Amino acid sequence: MSHSMSDGGAVCPPPPRLDRAMPPGHAAARPAGPPLFAGATLLTRQIALRQMQLAALETAMIDACEAAVTGRPTRANTPAGPARWTRADWQRYLAAAMQLEAVYGPRIRHLRQQIGQLERLKALLTAR
Repeated sequence: MSHSMSDGGAVCPPPPRLDRAMPPGHAAARPAGPPLFAGATLLTRQIALRQMQLAALETAMIDACEAAVTGRPTRANTPAGPARWTRADWQRYLAAAMQLEAVYGPRIRHLRQQIGQLERLKALLTAR
């Protein structure tokens, strides 16, 4: 049976819904697919990937802040290091950090949020 449309076309009705309750004692068959531990393994890998991305972003931001202090592009070129910085050096570092927050901050916060969500999902999955 088909329903007529206002433009003269016909549309097939949707298939009937299977809302019937299962008979007592009949367990619903689990759909075929990977075992549950495969999901936990995938989540573990996704968490590790995001943690590596987060560490790389944090390192890049620190390098950029230190470059603002030393005038050199990387920490490897910092002769004195933060332990020997003056008050003015720390002020330049903090000023650079405040400016760079707009560049790095949103992505860092997003990655931290994703890591937290994936960890909670993994905990739910492994608690089954």
